[in-house]
Amino acid sequence: MPEYRTPGVYIEEVSGGPRPVQAAATTDTGFIAVLTLPKQFVPGQGSAESVFLPAAEDQVRLSWNRALAFRSLEAVAPAAAAGGAKATDPKGKAKKAPPPAAASTTRLQNLVNESLPGTWSIEPANNDDALRLRNAQGDLLRVPVARSLLSVKESGEWDLAWGADEDNFVMTLAGYASRNDVGHSGTLGAVAPKGAPVSIDAAEIHQRLIKPAPSITNMTGYRAWRGELGEALFVQIIGEAKGINDAKAQTIWDTLDGKIKAAWDRWLRAHPGLHRLEIALQGFFDNGGATAYPAVVIQAHGAAGPNKRQFLEASFDSVANVAMLASPGLELAWQQAILEYAGPKGRGDLFAVMETPRYMMTKEPRGLALDDFRWSKNGTPYEMAVLEAMPFPKSSELRFLGYANDELLDRAIPRDDTGFGAAYGPWLIVENPLSTGPHDRYVVAPPSGHVAGVIAGTDLSPSGGVHKAPANEQMLGCANLVTEISDREQGPLNTKSINIIRHRTGGGIRIWGARTVASDANWRYVNVRRLFLFIERSVRDAVNWAVFMPNTSLTRRDLGTTIRSFLYSLWNQGMLDGDSHSDAYTVKCDAENNPDVDVRNGLLTVDVTVRPPFPAEFVRIRFRQAPMEVPG
Repeated sequence: MPEYRTPGVYIEEVSGGPRPVQAAATTDTGFIAVLTLPKQFVPGQGSAESVFLPAAEDQVRLSWNRALAFRSLEAVAPAAAAGGAKATDPKGKAKKAPPPAAASTTRLQNLVNESLPGTWSIEPANNDDALRLRNAQGDLLRVPVARSLLSVKESGEWDLAWGADEDNFVMTLAGYASRNDVGHSGTLGAVAPKGAPVSIDAAEIHQRLIKPAPSITNMTGYRAWRGELGEALFVQIIGEAKGINDAKAQTIWDTLDGKIKAAWDRWLRAHPGLHRLEIALQGFFDNGGATAYPAVVIQAHGAAGPNKRQFLEASFDSVANVAMLASPGLELAWQQAILEYAGPKGRGDLFAVMETPRYMMTKEPRGLALDDFRWSKNGTPYEMAVLEAMPFPKSSELRFLGYANDELLDRAIPRDDTGFGAAYGPWLIVENPLSTGPHDRYVVAPPSGHVAGVIAGTDLSPSGGVHKAPANEQMLGCANLVTEISDREQGPLNTKSINIIRHRTGGGIRIWGARTVASDANWRYVNVRRLFLFIERSVRDAVNWAVFMPNTSLTRRDLGTTIRSFLYSLWNQGMLDGDSHSDAYTVKCDAENNPDVDVRNGLLTVDVTVRPPFPAEFVRIRFRQAPMEVPG
């Protein structure tokens, strides 16, 4: 109490009574991506002599990602090493190819020899604007190309057109070669031919880089985050490779030529893990998502990776606003991990947005083994798999069969007792942000990012809210689905709590299901679980003032009034079911549920019951034929 000495009037503000409750966030979503690193890096030469580049990859798409990212350094490196003129213009851009000079092989053949493994011959042109390459084993690779890239000599031989950009041709070749399972040769001019590879400990790098997930609010923020990730990753790799500390490694990055930094970012962006993440975030923001929290796991190719729970705790325990989690395109173990972390075994206040497997087939001849079909194809786990490029959407693609197999449907997705997550499928066909032409304009992508965006958009919509089921809502940024599901086919999927994304006549592509993975029918619906999470988070954060207050009837009264006021406002907004507020909720906080023994043990109890609105999943309209009345 202040000491008063001078006569006069003194004003004091005294806090007391109930406090208002601030609504908790429901739409902020954490995204998990997996970045796999090669176990070895190789020293560069020329302009890249101060850096280490990833070693050649065995996996087809990863080999082309490496080549397309770092090939642009090749024109600089040999010329710089020989003391010749740089193959760049004054602005630092790669010059176009010079007019062809007489040689024993064409420039096109040289590019093919550099890019493809083994020996590939170029077949004569036959007027169909498609380059045909054949190797010693007789395999044919057909590459449709624009005449701005290639020309036909008088002899009928193909060659690069005068002024054609070699990088554009290699990008086109990469797309068609990848689709035919032909990898890059591994030859890069920026790699020192006699440099000794160094081994990198990806697990150790992961431990040094793990931190709470930052927030981003748009794709510009994502690109900035990816740039920071690339810088941090480079510093760790160069530090391990050269045996130097972080400060010296940071100096190397700070003094790098911008062209090398751009190549490093291209390599990082094209990695399957970040490719999936970019598509998921784009779908999230397109569909109404406001804030995302990306977190990346770093592991070696083929490795099991770090402990998933420890990673989730380090990334999201301190991020209070996160309300949902998604792991786009990751295997069943990750789907299970985010569900367990979301529920009572983890934070207990999150909702996991999960996915069905990409391949879900049980019928021969298209069938796969039960343990293989879920998250693997050809023995490759989804952390390392790449998104499948499609020249155009295939609505007839049969990748979601076996609807009547209970064992399959039960094991296809993780499950819990109280519905802290929901699963969605099938996968989507979306525009490819890394497209280099018509051959890879679309890719098959996991749906969780788009779904999380639809859920967020429903919450933030003036006509929606967290109490509304996020279903029968249009999904934006989706060109098509990998397969169409009929009403008859959806029946057994719906009873197994697999929410189907469907194309509705006249309504576009929509989420057509609103069930959680709960075994308890009380938590069957997504909006019921998420409404309770919202209320619980809001009240928890708002009544911290009561901690260490005297456990008296006055405190209990104020605490009960605080919660009642909040629930009344929710009922007034239509977020609770009931003709009157007394039907919608009850709050009890008095001596009856706070006996003396609890009070002496420091325990104050508030019992709250809430009546949530359940969605009209099945709308039944009854028609009856009225009998004709006979006049008397």
